[in-house]
Amino acid sequence: MTSDPVQRTQKISIQAGTSGQTQASEAQEGASRPWTWKLLLGFGGILVLGGAVFLLSSRGPEARVPKPQGEASKVGTPDAIRAYLDQAQTGDVHAMRMLGVMYYYGLNVPQDREEGLRWYRQAAEKGSDAAREDLARLQVGAAK
Repeated sequence: MTSDPVQRTQKISIQAGTSGQTQASEAQEGASRPWTWKLLLGFGGILVLGGAVFLLSSRGPEARVPKPQGEASKVGTPDAIRAYLDQAQTGDVHAMRMLGVMYYYGLNVPQDREEGLRWYRQAAEKGSDAAREDLARLQVGAAK
């Protein structure tokens, strides 16, 4: 006799998909949702494209600002100083001084020192202390 214990084995053959299975196979899990991610991706793409079309179509016509009428809309007047000219014509000393600065130094307009000094003088005559100081500094610098 041999000292090895006797082993008993039994073969059971069960077909896949029969009732009584406790775990689904991987093939069955993947087969149940083949289009889910594709549908979600397609729906998201449609939403993004729809939003882009909506935003582009809702911009409306470009807003056009009418040009002011009167002395400020002369042919030779640069666009950069029209607002200051309108304010200076109503007596605003700050606008007059700013016109002096712009013309004297050539900021956004062609440089014209005589026109700049004229605006500085007008602002100083109307009571602008800053224009008086700038005018005195410019005249001392020109005398050197």
